[in-house]
Amino acid sequence: MKKILFVLLCVIAILAPVRANAASVDFNGYYCDPKQDLGDGTFYMVCHIVVSADTEINHVKGTLILSNVNLESIKMYDDWTNNNGLSLEVDFTSESAHTGTFTVADLVYTGDLSDEYCEASFMPDVADYEEPQNFVCMIVDGVYYGEGGTQVSEVEYYEQCCNYTCTIIDDKYYFDSNGNSVTYEEMIEDCSTTDIVVDPKEPIENPQTGLDYGYILLPIGIISIIVIVKVAKKNTKIYKI
Repeated sequence: MKKILFVLLCVIAILAPVRANAASVDFNGYYCDPKQDLGDGTFYMVCHIVVSADTEINHVKGTLILSNVNLESIKMYDDWTNNNGLSLEVDFTSESAHTGTFTVADLVYTGDLSDEYCEASFMPDVADYEEPQNFVCMIVDGVYYGEGGTQVSEVEYYEQCCNYTCTIIDDKYYFDSNGNSVTYEEMIEDCSTTDIVVDPKEPIENPQTGLDYGYILLPIGIISIIVIVKVAKKNTKIYKI
């Protein structure tokens, strides 16, 4: 009898559903202050995007639904950054992760007091945590990133990441024996006893020796795998004025 009871308990334990506490993100804190009369028949009003989250958040994305109001400005809080300007498709990111209840941005609207109906609604689409992108010595979508992972110019990228010495790139960048970008004349003088490498494939005659030299190809870029962990929750907060 005890064996049968033990077996039944094991079966129940196996079949019983496993409960997990799912991470939640709440935008119910979105609210608008009362209209402020500007004295010329128009008004301005400030609405606040407030998030409550029990998980780390550094990315908020959503859509503004407006009727008879105009979006005039967006004020960001803490280390949050506005990536889309005054677009109705808002996209905010922060350098650090945020948890608990926090304000992301204040949205300033203007409108006409004579309009009987106005709406300034915010429909969240994504609230998640994205691993910081570390583009060290990479070219991503035509943007150059240097050895510190910050955006640099094309020639700075070559200086920091490619170690070109006595090299000509695209017939417009010239590098001396130390890998510094210099003028053509300075490169010729500095590399008088060194082979000059050319890319693209057009040889240059070293005036000091009269010899033609070989070629090199640009190095293959580093491939980075970016892992993004998302905890997103869609909901709509409608605020009618």
